[in-house]
Amino acid sequence: MFGRPNSVITKVAKHIEKILAPLADGHLCVSKGMAQWLVENFSVQRDAINVLYDRPPDFFQPTNVEAMHYLMSKLQREIVDKCPNLETQLPDKTILTEVIHCNDTSEIVPRNDRPIVLVSSTSWTPDEDFSILLNALVTLDKAFTTEDSDHGKTFPHVLMIVTGKGPEKEMYEKIIAQLQLKKVTILTMWLDTCDYPTLLGCADLGISLHVSTSGLDLPMKVLDMFGCEVPVCAFDFGCLGELVKDGENGKVFSSEVELAQQLRYLLVGKRGKDNKILGDLEKFRRNIRGMTRWRENWIEHAHDMILGTNALGHDTFVQKKIQ
Repeated sequence: MFGRPNSVITKVAKHIEKILAPLADGHLCVSKGMAQWLVENFSVQRDAINVLYDRPPDFFQPTNVEAMHYLMSKLQREIVDKCPNLETQLPDKTILTEVIHCNDTSEIVPRNDRPIVLVSSTSWTPDEDFSILLNALVTLDKAFTTEDSDHGKTFPHVLMIVTGKGPEKEMYEKIIAQLQLKKVTILTMWLDTCDYPTLLGCADLGISLHVSTSGLDLPMKVLDMFGCEVPVCAFDFGCLGELVKDGENGKVFSSEVELAQQLRYLLVGKRGKDNKILGDLEKFRRNIRGMTRWRENWIEHAHDMILGTNALGHDTFVQKKIQ
């Protein structure tokens, strides 16, 4: 919580905060875990703390098929250059969508043979251990390939899109290039800011490798995915359970073995009319739907507290919380 704990400046700052914190009329924090930490370490009264969870802004929304077609058309050249096995031969097709012509009209629809799309955003640093995801995908590829040959089943292709920049990206791209995967394709990309929400909305499932340094804050990237109604598999830590409810809006894993098992289970469901995978993923999407957005959440949990604290004082704020 305080960076370099042994530096003089850090010690002075911490001492000042410990003196002033209990004197404040109210506090905002981003998790119940953090609220309890403030109580135990800074002598703050629990009834003076409001938990203001992060929420996705309005521009993170489910992606309709027209926006999906536009984005995939825009990214088609990059996708084909990096993943030649995903090339589409017809001009009216992307890897996810196609244009159907009938008489004088045309309609954009999801492709029936589209791959399963997984998405993850990473900083490519040791704090987010990408090897967990990579090894899980290798295991998944072996499982799908074996079952295809042994039982005559045909599992759809899995496209794993990883966004972000960071110091370990080049190292992992070299490792990925050496893999000989048959049912899984791993694609690293850097997107324009306006395209990132659209890409998230194209995904069947999101993967979060975020591990909070303090264990007290929640991953914003998961909230972005939830805003697009995309369930997640998230690496377990500290207070993650305040956001990702295992078996309700996603799955929680603590090892590459667990993640591989979760992917194997979640990705084999039948598809609905909109070509979304059914089963548990559909249940997770239903439970995510209708999540409070940033503005409404701020008004509900912070607006009155700030006005009450500034205008009426601490006693009025506490009384309103109790009521």
